[in-house]
Amino acid sequence: MLTVVLLFVAAVSALSDEDLEPGQEVQILKSLALKFRTAENDFTQASPNSAYFPFVKSRKENERIKRLNSSTVNSDVYMKKITEQLKTWRGFEEIDSAVALTYANLMFETFYNLSPDLRASFLQSSMSADDLQKLPLSWQYLLPHQFYDDLGLDGAGFAELVNSSPGNTAMLYKIAMVLRDESVAMRDAFMNNLNLPDQYREDMGYVLGYRWGIESEADSNFDYTMSTLLHLPSDVVMGINNATFDNLNIADKLEDTSMWGLASPQSKVAWFTKFEGRKGWREVAGTPHHMVRHGHLLSGAPLDKLRELKGNKEIETSLLAEVLDKTEMNPLRVQELWEALADVDREKSFIAQASNLDVSQILSHYDTLDIIHTPHQHHVMLENAWFAQDKFNVPWVNFLAISFSYMNNEEFVSWTYKELQDLGKFVAILSPAEIDLIPADDFNTTMLSTILSSTLSLPQLNSIYLKYLDNNYLVADATLNPLLLSALPSATILSANPPFIWSQDKTNLLVASAKYSPGQMHSLHEIAKPGHWAPSNLSAILSTHPQCMSDVNPREFRAKLDYVVSAIYTAGPDKFHIIATKVQKLPRHLLMAWLEEAHTRPGSKRLPGEWWNSDVLLDRVTSTSVPDSGTINPFPSHPMAAQFNRFTSANRSMLPSLALAGMSCHCINLVETPDTMEVLALYRYHSESQGDVAAMPSSSRRCWAKKVRQFLHLKALLFNVTVNSESELLSLLTTADIKTVGGEIFLTWGGPALASITHPEVMHEVLMAVGHTRPHLYLRNGVTYTCMKIMANALLDTMMREEGGINFRVLAHVHNLVPYTDTRVLKAGPADIRLYVSSVLSPTCKAVCLMKKERELVRQMILQSYGPPSTWLPLDLVELGDLLVVMARSDLAAVNPTSLRMASAQLASSTLFASSLTEIRSQSSPLLYHEACGAWLGGKDGRQSDEAVAMFKQWKMLANFIVVGNFLQVEVLLKKIDVPKPRSGGNEFRRKRQAQTLTDGIDYKSIYTIVMNDMKAKFDAKELSDTQKMEATRVITETQKMLGDSSFAVLGLEREGKTQSEVLAVLAEYKEAGNMSEAQNVQVQMLAVDTQVRMIQELVQVLNLSADDLNLTEDELGTILARHTFVLRSPGAVSSTTLSNRTLPFDDETSEGTDGESVADELLNNDAETTSNPVSIESKNAPEASPSEDPNENSNTAKLTTDATPASPGTTAPSPGTDASPSPGITAPPSPDTVSSDRSFSASTSSTASTTSSTVSSAASSSSPTSTATTSSTSAPLNPLIEEENDFSELLKNTELTDFIIFSAYEPESAYFTTLPSMDSITLSCDVIIAAESSSSSISSSDIARMSSNDVLNCLSTLGHLPWPPSVTKSIWKAVKEKVDSLQDSTMLPIKRDEMLQLGTLLPAIAAYDSELLDMGRKNIDGISLLGRFRTLSSDDPAILNLVQLFITLNNVSPTNPFTSTEAASLGQLLCGLREDQWRDLITPSVFSSILTEHLALLDCSVSATTSVHLSTMLTTLYGSTANWTSSDLLSTGWMASTLSLVQLSQLTHHAMEGLTGQAVKHLSRQQLGSLSHHQLSNLSPHAASFISREQLLPYTNMHRRRGIRAAGGEDEKLVDVMEDIESEMQMGDMKDMMTSPEPEPTGGVGAIYPTCRVLVCILVIMVTFGL
Repeated sequence: MLTVVLLFVAAVSALSDEDLEPGQEVQILKSLALKFRTAENDFTQASPNSAYFPFVKSRKENERIKRLNSSTVNSDVYMKKITEQLKTWRGFEEIDSAVALTYANLMFETFYNLSPDLRASFLQSSMSADDLQKLPLSWQYLLPHQFYDDLGLDGAGFAELVNSSPGNTAMLYKIAMVLRDESVAMRDAFMNNLNLPDQYREDMGYVLGYRWGIESEADSNFDYTMSTLLHLPSDVVMGINNATFDNLNIADKLEDTSMWGLASPQSKVAWFTKFEGRKGWREVAGTPHHMVRHGHLLSGAPLDKLRELKGNKEIETSLLAEVLDKTEMNPLRVQELWEALADVDREKSFIAQASNLDVSQILSHYDTLDIIHTPHQHHVMLENAWFAQDKFNVPWVNFLAISFSYMNNEEFVSWTYKELQDLGKFVAILSPAEIDLIPADDFNTTMLSTILSSTLSLPQLNSIYLKYLDNNYLVADATLNPLLLSALPSATILSANPPFIWSQDKTNLLVASAKYSPGQMHSLHEIAKPGHWAPSNLSAILSTHPQCMSDVNPREFRAKLDYVVSAIYTAGPDKFHIIATKVQKLPRHLLMAWLEEAHTRPGSKRLPGEWWNSDVLLDRVTSTSVPDSGTINPFPSHPMAAQFNRFTSANRSMLPSLALAGMSCHCINLVETPDTMEVLALYRYHSESQGDVAAMPSSSRRCWAKKVRQFLHLKALLFNVTVNSESELLSLLTTADIKTVGGEIFLTWGGPALASITHPEVMHEVLMAVGHTRPHLYLRNGVTYTCMKIMANALLDTMMREEGGINFRVLAHVHNLVPYTDTRVLKAGPADIRLYVSSVLSPTCKAVCLMKKERELVRQMILQSYGPPSTWLPLDLVELGDLLVVMARSDLAAVNPTSLRMASAQLASSTLFASSLTEIRSQSSPLLYHEACGAWLGGKDGRQSDEAVAMFKQWKMLANFIVVGNFLQVEVLLKKIDVPKPRSGGNEFRRKRQAQTLTDGIDYKSIYTIVMNDMKAKFDAKELSDTQKMEATRVITETQKMLGDSSFAVLGLEREGKTQSEVLAVLAEYKEAGNMSEAQNVQVQMLAVDTQVRMIQELVQVLNLSADDLNLTEDELGTILARHTFVLRSPGAVSSTTLSNRTLPFDDETSEGTDGESVADELLNNDAETTSNPVSIESKNAPEASPSEDPNENSNTAKLTTDATPASPGTTAPSPGTDASPSPGITAPPSPDTVSSDRSFSASTSSTASTTSSTVSSAASSSSPTSTATTSSTSAPLNPLIEEENDFSELLKNTELTDFIIFSAYEPESAYFTTLPSMDSITLSCDVIIAAESSSSSISSSDIARMSSNDVLNCLSTLGHLPWPPSVTKSIWKAVKEKVDSLQDSTMLPIKRDEMLQLGTLLPAIAAYDSELLDMGRKNIDGISLLGRFRTLSSDDPAILNLVQLFITLNNVSPTNPFTSTEAASLGQLLCGLREDQWRDLITPSVFSSILTEHLALLDCSVSATTSVHLSTMLTTLYGSTANWTSSDLLSTGWMASTLSLVQLSQLTHHAMEGLTGQAVKHLSRQQLGSLSHHQLSNLSPHAASFISREQLLPYTNMHRRRGIRAAGGEDEKLVDVMEDIESEMQMGDMKDMMTSPEPEPTGGVGAIYPTCRVLVCILVIMVTFGL
């Protein structure tokens, strides 16, 4: 291979000779290469690059460190294989150094533009700081570190280099790496002067922790500010040694509450854990002084520590209240601290904390208010606090608890004006049906101002709007309340006299449109269209609702771009950042068009090759675009701060930097290669700011990967590194490169390539970047499940080698790849695993998609660290979040009901599994997260695979679990508050009970709570005498012993000298496994009640409590004292009537309909995954229920094999459905005994009665890694003497209900709060469904069938806005229909606009199965538009296709009366039912133009050849010849591109092909696909290519086209399988093709630029000169 120096000199020869001095270029390259080799790299262990380059040294290092599979990684054969595979399946070009010459030309052109003096100082290595800043940013970034060593810059000076462009993260990382070995003073000055955007704090913490080595900093002369320290990774925080902790004065720094507020929840946990471990609990909250200093650290504390504050006499509760008011905390921590407050402090803090409290605390607070206070005094303050937020974040049950206090009259039909006024904005709790009952007279203009808020949904607003109309308040000159603009029908919006004036009300209209149906939205676009290019209108649109321009086609947008830019300038600097954020919501094709047009403007290009001028693309400040000195940048640390400065210049820009998210592959390829990292950094900012589940378009991601390869080629040339493979090319990455590129782009290479990077440190850093990538991106990228395991184990092996084993640091580094590793991670300590979950993983990292084996691995990790589920506290559940999807059904069934209830609101709001993900392979519409998981796990089999079925079941189990938790929350509220009759459903509302209630009517649980609360309070207040302590100890320990002995007797077990803790451990194990028979379970529940009763009987005397103290009459207390306890009944005496037909909690119902979907069909009969965990079921005696049978009508029996011996700490049984033999690293349980029992019953009662749930579990938890206290007991008489108060305190902690005294006080006396109920044993209400949020999409038709008819009616709007899996919508709709009278009453049918607005997501099922129920009249167009937006509607279902024909008939649509644009837009997918003549006659050219990009492009239709010709003619009439189409043009046509003719398709330029969507590819014929060239096909996006089918390729596709398809679609396992499978069928055709001339390879595009003849001649001359 020629040396890079020769190649470069040849490149220089191709440039102009003007101003060049002989030898400069060679001198520069030699200098760069030399400094690169001697420079230290920027990896964890800094070493000279010469230690790894040339690559033979890297290979030797791999052998030395015994890298995993080093022989394979070092193999030339393997490297060649990886390179060839990437060339074949990713379209990565062959490695050719000659190509890099063009990139070097770009870089050195900028050098030649510098002044001669600056060039000279550079060549002489005598640059000053000013000189460096005058260098192009690409030079600053690429220069080796030595160029920075002699600049004389201080920390502030280095910060200034970065501050000039805060969005340039590449430069941020570069400078941070340069400073790694500088003094603490310089580094801290750098950080203190750095304008660091909040978005990059975590990444900067990565550099600080893993490069600057803060954890071992011993320099006490200078120290870092807390703003620096708070961003450290959690493992670095935990690794800070004691000397560093003290030298850096961390205890003092942590007093800064303002800085503490910037920390993430995960960081707060880490810092609290570190501080408490170093300084102790006392210095957090032990004294008033410490509480003032460090009380805010409590926001990272575990609940058991917070619980210690209750009754602490040393701490004034006003101090705790102040901490609560000033510190953002998880609501569960707030709830614990709330219990420690005095009543006066609670009253002061109530408004601020009401949304964070448990519902029981809200009820308790109102119970204890002084008589002069009422909830009504909070009304206005709560409205101001809750309804003024941009997003309503109040848990639904809390909202209800407050709202119900303002409702005195249960009958809505008789409500007076005053009653509606009293409810005020809390009217948001009412359903549309309930609002409809309120008299219309109450709704005047004044009332609207009182009750309206942005919290109201469109159906609610619609009901209020209709009431307002009924009262005739809307007259010609009336001003409509702005919030009601959301409810205006399309016809009203388009009317000649609408209740608004556009010029005055446009901003309100645009804001209101956020709730519009597609029909309303199009109507708004129509009225805005005539004047939307006016600067004032366009400014309002861009700053409020840019989607209003989504019906503009790219050609018009390019022509009007000057108007767009002018509108932004008209809005002014004050709105720059708002518009910069809002314009990201423009359709991608418009952002593309923006860049396409900007690139054509003067000054935007650099020749040759028409590269982007980076100064223009990035809106850099230059000498010709000086910012206005009079305009102050309000956000100097904003990533777009540099662009703001450019915006203020008098020399206006086309502002392409605002549109970077729309970069097409062609645009990316035109980026100046030296500036790759800077442009990519800003692109990622725009892309990642769109939400937690945002992702790059697959085409952009792949093209950025190709651009990064160009950049690495350039580096190879500049630093004279010989590269022969992809593994070596990637080895040129630095940490700064890796952090800038990010894991999402790296995943394009796939697991094998990334795990085989030759340079071991680069491989480590790249895999860490992948590990820090959000899991949802794994599902929509270029990686398979096998890829994930390869990368995970490679990274794990590397970290274990560095650390010498598994510890917290290893887990933190492997991060999101931990679930894909192996059983080695189980060797981590329980505390390390727990800290990994709580302080490393954010909520978005917990929505994991795992196969069965890996789910079991993560489950084992959770059980090992968090202990048995029965011991989990609410915060444990919240910390685990979506990770709970890996648990076995019996695990979740064992969770304490109170814990679940308290965690349920956060579990519901944080789960991601029902979110929608775009660009899932082979899916033309967004897919629900859990469905996308199944599609990914299924590989080439997709959602039809067993793994997909299992994943669906796991999600449904978790979602049901969340629903049950919210059901329990509502139950607490219902016990205390008389819910208005319309909400309860009157006499139809009945709760199913799981066990018999006591006949004496006494609420033992509540009384027990009072007794234990009294004892705890007196102990905390030091009011218990020594005698009382001894007696209480005797009572507790004796009662626990009696419970243990009696329970063993019930189970037929021998005590055999076991200690009390061992007995309780056995009972806990039985409870976990669900190994008790029905009779045994009932007896244990009775023993639980006996435990409560005996404790009450004994302790009331010890504590001298009276009947009044217990809120009892004397007779009731006498009944309690006379009751016999611990009298064992014979099993035959137990009635099991109410228990015989129970199913396992959260079990799938076999009666659930699934609309014929294969995944759901398998769900009906496959429950191997959902069996109780430690149980092995022999199913030969268990008849299966058929899909049509009700499972409650079958008492399936099975033989249970259970473990009668408790497992050791951290030991668990195999997960359901796994091999009984233990897997490596997982301890198997002892050989089991066999117990016969009813399967459904035993599984459902894996959690015992209330006392057992806490008494047994608390004690049993002492054997878990998370517990420290035990209760000792022997069979001998108990010694009642306890000498130390802390012994009594520990005893109290292990006593039933001490954990949840206040929280359980308001829970009903119900078996629901003893053992978690199953879904089939509860009756849901609409409030439960609302509270559970998206998790409610897991409920079944039978769940709805058990609801009252009135509740289902009230819930129509909620049910109609849930993200239902398509497989269940039929059965859900059927159940809803059967419960709502108005949906069956012929006089109330068909379903009209108002009902359609409510039914929403259920409309596709209605259209498919009850289409005759839909009123297709024109007046219902807004409701019809909700149906038309579903692209999943079958395009060949006659019932659906007939709906458009019905619309045409009913509304007299004809050639003389064609569709209006609003009608056509609203019909959406229903247009697929048009006949040939109707496509021609009913959609006029003007309508076609109006609805093309926003509606027609999104269709998923099969049309005739005649219709295709007609549509393609209309398309080309509008857009012109396809030969001139750009990427944005093609993208904007969507499905319509499938109607193009063979010639029209073949004329598309190859760089425009990225715009061909999956919907279009799906409908291309074999001939159409065959008309596309190899180069066109290779430029398809990976997502679009995934739609190519075998049928489109047969009988023959030539080898060139197949090569193009492989290059585009290699990320899709199914397509790869197809392509490999058809190769043998194509060979005969290939042989025939070889007899003719081969298809010529296309040319053009920047990537195809090669050296000119002049360059080649120059190479030869130099070779001769140097004797080469």
